[in-house]
Amino acid sequence: MNTYELTVILRNREVESLVEKAKEILAKHGTVILSDNSLGMRKLAYQIDGENEGYYLFLNVEIPADSVKKIIGNFKLNSDILRYLFVKIKKAAIA
Repeated sequence: MNTYELTVILRNREVESLVEKAKEILAKHGTVILSDNSLGMRKLAYQIDGENEGYYLFLNVEIPADSVKKIIGNFKLNSDILRYLFVKIKKAAIA
């Protein structure tokens, strides 16, 4: 299991159901959500698919290494997910 910071920007409609759908996609692939520090509705720096605002979902997660590509595939198929970003967190070296 690798640890990631995951940011997902969702469309500005039916936000609660979209958050649940995104979390269901993650759960389907064995993801463990360590923390949810969502930022809520924010104005986008530029328009994406006709949207000026988006809901920022910011999660710290543990994901099996082989599941990241599958999650990305599911995110690409969902038109309500405007953008996503996985950032791998390196484990601290033990002296």
